[in-house]
Amino acid sequence: MGLLMLGAGLGSAIELEAKGPQAAEAIDTLKKLIADKFGEGE
Repeated sequence: MGLLMLGAGLGSAIELEAKGPQAAEAIDTLKKLIADKFGEGE
């Protein structure tokens, strides 16, 4: 798995892309992680 450092500020738009048999699950997990602010609260 490749992962880049994310330097996006508040309000930035990002594009997620995943390939492979678990791509949909990976994207869903990333969306939840982002919505939860990576577990760091507000």
